[in-house]
Amino acid sequence: MDPPDLVRYLAEFDLTLSDVAPHQAAMFVAGRNSARYVHGLDVPMGTRRRDEEAANLAERPTERTLDLTSYEDEPRESRLPADEMDVCLIRGVEDLAHIFPFQWLLEEVDAELFWVKLAERELLMPQWQRPADQPRDSAESTARREVVREESESFSPKQHAYVLLDTSSTMQDHDRRGTIARGLALEFLRAGHQQRAQLHLRPFTVEAGPRVSGVSREEFRAIARAVIGLPNAGQTRIQTALEQAVRDIRGEGPCLGASILLITDGISRLGKCPLADETLHTFILGDLFEDRSEAGTIATLKQWSDTFHRIWLARFAELLAPTWSDCRAAAAVLQKAVEDGGADRPGSELARLERLLENVKFLVREFRRSLDKNSPLPAELPELEKRLKNLEVMFRVIGAKAAPGRLDTTAKPGDPRGHPLSGAVPETHALDEGCPPSWRFWPGVPFGRRGANAWRWAGLVWKRLWRIVLGACQWIYRQWRGLRRRRSYRRPRHWQAPQDTRDSGHGTPSGRE
Repeated sequence: MDPPDLVRYLAEFDLTLSDVAPHQAAMFVAGRNSARYVHGLDVPMGTRRRDEEAANLAERPTERTLDLTSYEDEPRESRLPADEMDVCLIRGVEDLAHIFPFQWLLEEVDAELFWVKLAERELLMPQWQRPADQPRDSAESTARREVVREESESFSPKQHAYVLLDTSSTMQDHDRRGTIARGLALEFLRAGHQQRAQLHLRPFTVEAGPRVSGVSREEFRAIARAVIGLPNAGQTRIQTALEQAVRDIRGEGPCLGASILLITDGISRLGKCPLADETLHTFILGDLFEDRSEAGTIATLKQWSDTFHRIWLARFAELLAPTWSDCRAAAAVLQKAVEDGGADRPGSELARLERLLENVKFLVREFRRSLDKNSPLPAELPELEKRLKNLEVMFRVIGAKAAPGRLDTTAKPGDPRGHPLSGAVPETHALDEGCPPSWRFWPGVPFGRRGANAWRWAGLVWKRLWRIVLGACQWIYRQWRGLRRRRSYRRPRHWQAPQDTRDSGHGTPSGRE
């Protein structure tokens, strides 16, 4: 089964591309791509304590013999015409009036043969039949379920998904390991929510952080937002986090008997194993090399864990790479948002579109980066990048028009004098040539070679030229400074200017009085 694209994967968390930042979108890409690691984990059933004195109603299967009266459809003979008919032989002379009409023709053609058939009762007649329900007594054994009252057991089964996420400073995104860690946590929580499990998230550094739990859809969404918003700071103490998780599992709280998913880079010291009957699944991220002694962190965690996985740094690029279907789906969402007129309403809608545009640009950039030198580029990729650049310029201009002091408040919608919400479409701009209508700088935005728009474009061109000239001047100045510095290096290190030793009798240099 093919993995879903990023838009559909975000929908499983009740999120859209406009709800997350680009670095958070990378976490969901990593979670989608790491599904093969998470789906192999065996999460056992936990237990939740109940009241000892409570009673429940339960269904029990029973076998009962029931006396039944059934009915069978049996045809019954009728003298009157009915829906069903059969052909039969006459039973006597009294049935002569009911024979078929063509039988009487036989008497005119061959009377002797007719009387012979009548004597031998071989003449044909219709026999009308009507259905009738005939009662029949029967007895059969039927399997049924009855509701009975029974005493509650001390424990009832409940499934749990408990995540310990390392958020220390070593999990920073200098090599994207923090993004991979959050992606694994998101995928594990998503799989647990699909199984209607009780979800638990506890980040840890030196101390164990606050635990977030939930089982409903709203709580699941809140936990997912907490995962993508966790900061990284502090040191790592896996021993403290495991001990806190074991206390939660063995205590009287809402979590009893759940398995533990540990996501860390393994840079920590471990002591005595706090686990007894608990199940531990461990993911080690990054290239952490230690000796093969039993005191090493990796060897110790491997000994404590029921399942142990290592994701090396060389695999990070594969887990973080979006697919071309992700880019196409994200571009389709952006195109639909633009066509719906979101760009015509500066403010929150424009900010949402800009955030959506940043996410699409991020996905396209990461997709291009993930391709090998010999991998062919999709034919639609250059055109998509061109459209994204056009949209970026369009949003920038709309934001400039909506800025205070630069908006013609006297113009009304529909007036082509420069109102940003105007429905009038100006003449086609040269930058629009070759672009589909849905990707042009408008509809709904007056942007062309007229009025203030032309001056605005001239200002943008002048600013660009000024930057080029300023950069050239800075380059010439750096070259001149370098030339002076090289000339100064040719002089002796302790060189001093010569002094005039021709002094007068009064102690002043010659020629000075």
